[in-house]
Amino acid sequence: MNSFQTIEEVNDYFEKQLESLYQNYTAKLQIVEKNKIQIYMTLQRQYEEQLIALEQRKQNEGNLLKQNSDLAVGKIKLLFENKIQIILEKYKSDYSEEVNGYRENKVEMLGQMQVEERVIFKHYQHQQMELLRQGGQSRQLVAGFEQKMDNLQSALLNLCEKYEHQFSLLEEKHEEKYELLEQMRDEAIEQLLDSEKASQNQLEDQLFEKLQNLNEKIEQQRDILEQELIEKEHSLEEMVNTERERIELDYEQKCNEVFEQQEQALAQID
Repeated sequence: MNSFQTIEEVNDYFEKQLESLYQNYTAKLQIVEKNKIQIYMTLQRQYEEQLIALEQRKQNEGNLLKQNSDLAVGKIKLLFENKIQIILEKYKSDYSEEVNGYRENKVEMLGQMQVEERVIFKHYQHQQMELLRQGGQSRQLVAGFEQKMDNLQSALLNLCEKYEHQFSLLEEKHEEKYELLEQMRDEAIEQLLDSEKASQNQLEDQLFEKLQNLNEKIEQQRDILEQELIEKEHSLEEMVNTERERIELDYEQKCNEVFEQQEQALAQID
């Protein structure tokens, strides 16, 4: 310990010691505060970077969900377009088959009509020959021929009426079949369009649900990050307070030591 001659020397010396302790004390507190600010800013920067990364992840996953949904919608659209094309091709095939069948039946009916016409004419010719073989007066022959001609015309007229009715029935049946084919085609296409719309709506609902789940998951992770930040800031505050208390305690102990040394020095002078 230094040798002091007067009380002023003692007080002056120990005042300088106390001043040095105080400056060292305040310097340590400033360092603690500076470190606290730096760590706090680092925590804030990390938190903001995590939020940015989380938002980017949300956008990326959302875009991927939308892309996958669009691909699925495109596949469904293509699938139903192919199914509609198959229906149209089947309709064309069935219609062509119906037209061919209608024409064949019509040709067959015309052939049958011609056969019956030939039978009638052949019968008429046979009756004419019979009248000629039987002979008779001219007036009787003329009357007989006129009667046979009337019979021929009547038979031909009946034949025409018969086949006109059959042709009408054939045409009506053909029109009914054509309308039925059109109806079946339109109903099948309508059902496919309804199914396609239902599938697209289902995909839209699934996309909405997945995006909603993604938003909820991101919000939960935001809450977790925020809670972690709060906990880190709380831990930082506790650490800083502990360090301040340690510095203050150390400062008080050293000040007490200086006071004791000052008292000892003053006692020696007395």
